[in-house]
Amino acid sequence: MIEVNNIPNKGRGIIATQDIPQGTLIEVAPVGIFSIEKIPNINETEIFKYYFVKPLEYGKSKNLNGYIVFGLASLCNHAENPNARVDWIEDEIGLWSHLIADKTINKSQEFTLLYTNIDEYADAKKFV
Repeated sequence: MIEVNNIPNKGRGIIATQDIPQGTLIEVAPVGIFSIEKIPNINETEIFKYYFVKPLEYGKSKNLNGYIVFGLASLCNHAENPNARVDWIEDEIGLWSHLIADKTINKSQEFTLLYTNIDEYADAKKFV
């Protein structure tokens, strides 16, 4: 259904190996959480490129957390008009990311997400 490839001018990314219908659950992956106090330290590491913030928390909450997804969502590149999304699901075991096709994704097309905190990237233009 998917493969990891090098995407010109972006680095690694996720590519569809077949047509994927809108609404398809691509992956469920565990999530690690770190608090706002750790974000300045994380921003100085390679992890900065891979952590998420929840759209409902970003810019609206003083208790912002960072989320490390141990799965494919961390390899999806940014797009202003993405074709996939992450739903955050919490259960008795912990927090999970659900990578979902938000639109039909055609064979050979890249999976993309909207980076909520794109303004924090010094070289944000290369993501757009």
